[in-house]
Amino acid sequence: MAEQEGVAKKLVNDPTVAVDEAISGLVMTTPTLVRLQGHRVVIRKDVDSVITAGRVAIMSGGGSGHEPAMGGYVGRGMLTAAVAGAVFTSPPPASILAAIREIGFGNKAGVLLIVMNYTGDRLNFGLAQERARLEGIKVQMVVVGEDCALPVTEKTAGRRGLCGTILVHKISGAMADQGCSLEEIAAAAEAAARDMGTMSVSLSACSVPGKGPSFVLQEDEMELGLGIHGEAGIRRDKVQPADQVIATMVEHLVGSQSYISLKAGDRVVLVVNNLGGTSCLEMSIVARATIQYLVQVKLVRVERCYVGSYMTSLEMAGVSITVLHVDDERLQHLGLTDFVVVILLDLTGTCMYRLPNRCTQLD
Repeated sequence: MAEQEGVAKKLVNDPTVAVDEAISGLVMTTPTLVRLQGHRVVIRKDVDSVITAGRVAIMSGGGSGHEPAMGGYVGRGMLTAAVAGAVFTSPPPASILAAIREIGFGNKAGVLLIVMNYTGDRLNFGLAQERARLEGIKVQMVVVGEDCALPVTEKTAGRRGLCGTILVHKISGAMADQGCSLEEIAAAAEAAARDMGTMSVSLSACSVPGKGPSFVLQEDEMELGLGIHGEAGIRRDKVQPADQVIATMVEHLVGSQSYISLKAGDRVVLVVNNLGGTSCLEMSIVARATIQYLVQVKLVRVERCYVGSYMTSLEMAGVSITVLHVDDERLQHLGLTDFVVVILLDLTGTCMYRLPNRCTQLD
């Protein structure tokens, strides 16, 4: 899609240093993080305790512009380190390797790389992985691609990695904290990636700092199934009411040509993700619509719903919904750390809103 002329307004100083300043701001406001000098890498400040305890180190990364992913997920129970590239650009192999060395040297348990399915990320993380292995570091890589926009019959480079990746981070981080082996964690991460799907809708374009919007949507248009870098979706429609949009998204997500299915009684976790420019009021409306459709129409059990900005596309207005099949073990891994605000739906009609160390029933 052609890029629209004109530079979008943003609160940045110099577009060429925007990513570095953002990382500095993250580290300044998060005392548990440190930045690896000379690289766009953030690491847990207590990484030595992870290595000493013989715990697997979990690492992820990718292009910037999707904040809080991935640096915002570095911490106990999730990532040990995250590496960032320029906006919408894969990080260079040198920085990925530097991060692996920092968390992998002397770590007999090993390092798990969780990578989203984009050509640049797979190539650069793969190159760093091979180099690290030559240096004696035990490292495995899991690729996540849970996009359900394109049908299984479509001949493409593969399913794109989207917001469901954060659930793989959480499951892997919890298992690492429990002392599970690298092989066990990698197997569980791959299984989770197979058991989930994501579908998105956009109401507006995003714009890289210093440039104009990456594509053009008319005032009365929305686009279904687009990627988090502005990649083309499956179709454009006129803007519709939220309930109708969600019904279309869910049916496409679990349709006969999709990668996952839902049957009555299935247990799922739902993520309603803000792509960056959607208001809190709209997010709550979308969450309500998605839960009601899954429970009342698809007859599944929504065990947990995460609502918020988890993997954005700069200021893009829109949402993505992710559905992950769960059992008791997966739910335990997702719940070991209160890393995000959680909305729990009890199918009797009671809605519970859980904050760290507190549970309050809402009217």
